[in-house]
Amino acid sequence: MMPSANWTRAVIALAALVWAIIVFASGDSLSASWAKPLGLAATIVVWLLLAYDRWLWRLPGINGLTSRPVILGTWKVELRTSYKHRQDEVIEAYLVIRQTFSTICVDMLFDRSQSASMSGDLVRENGRCVLYYVFRSDKQTLERDENPPARGAAQLTVATRPELHLEGDYWMEHGTRGRIVAVGHSQEVYDTYTAARLGRFETHAD
Repeated sequence: MMPSANWTRAVIALAALVWAIIVFASGDSLSASWAKPLGLAATIVVWLLLAYDRWLWRLPGINGLTSRPVILGTWKVELRTSYKHRQDEVIEAYLVIRQTFSTICVDMLFDRSQSASMSGDLVRENGRCVLYYVFRSDKQTLERDENPPARGAAQLTVATRPELHLEGDYWMEHGTRGRIVAVGHSQEVYDTYTAARLGRFETHAD
């Protein structure tokens, strides 16, 4: 994912600020010593931005200044689908989100398949936050004759009231569509459906 224009401007501004502070603190004239603190300033900025992108932005005091909700972890979801072999079921699945400030990756774990996002982003629309992502779905080997691998897209609203939760729709290139509603959340990131089923999830009723 390429950095946005605002992110690039912030990097340049922060580097310039750190460089100026170092020059001022050193007591040297700007004309004579501009090059000496440049490497140190660049190093400090890189580490600060890395820490912010990975961890610092999630801290309550800092996250309140951003418009990016923290949704990482594993979400237990109920899914309804138009797929003819399962259209009468409420399917238990797990939405696994790996998130930094600048990137977001979404996997979905099912009992018979799993999907992985190829791109994704959180977008502000008319005062609400929406998670969009494009994914590839791969069925387990024994399921592929009836339901081969395919691509799709999802649009999930990230609501914060009364509690943080996700719900929305998805579409597949072969015409299948469905509804996804989160019913529980765990801070853990699970890699398999079996592991997720054994996990503990906080629900809205807890």
